[in-house]
Amino acid sequence: MNVILESLGDPIWQIGGGIILLAALVLILVLRSPEVHLAPRHQWFLTRLTGLLCLSFFLVLSAGVLLFHGANAASTTAPAVTRPSSATASPHGGLSHTPVPSPSPTPFPSLTPSPAQVLTTFCDAINQQDLNTAWGQYAKALQRERTALPAPSTRITIVHCRVDRVSDKSATGFLLLKTIGPYGYTDDYERPFQLTLSEEAGAWKIAQIARCLADGCLDDTTSVVP
Repeated sequence: MNVILESLGDPIWQIGGGIILLAALVLILVLRSPEVHLAPRHQWFLTRLTGLLCLSFFLVLSAGVLLFHGANAASTTAPAVTRPSSATASPHGGLSHTPVPSPSPTPFPSLTPSPAQVLTTFCDAINQQDLNTAWGQYAKALQRERTALPAPSTRITIVHCRVDRVSDKSATGFLLLKTIGPYGYTDDYERPFQLTLSEEAGAWKIAQIARCLADGCLDDTTSVVP
């Protein structure tokens, strides 16, 4: 029923049908006009031929529109998804089907200190200018940057930190950082940074630092240093 209603409301069907009907009326009026000199037998034959042709065009148009909407309705109907089941032997013979349980999600690692504690420790170390502790919160791969700092043209040095959004159940947190940009540029503004932690040797360590802008966060790990 919905397919039929959609077909009736289709502008192509409405306009095409109107054109066919108007053409049929015009042709019939022309054939029966006194200005067209036709024998009554020819006039009768051509009138009915015109009606049959117009009716055929109308039926073809209607069938095309109906098939088009029917195909669209069939393609948007999603097949029912069935959960697989396992077959077990029944005590009375035959097989009985029991649903297979869905796998449980992997629990979030419970490590001490937690992600929130690591990021808070990092922030406190920045504000106290305790670089050893700040660098100690980094993953080992990033700690190597301490011996080979980024070039002055790209280096962003953290001078102040404030905790924004952190959680013990998420490996991602947000800190508000004041930084000194390339060649010593500073404007004393706090900007949001997204820090991602990873598990390393049974502890959470900072693995990525991304600078957040209006349209998303951009990886700046290799440029941002304590």
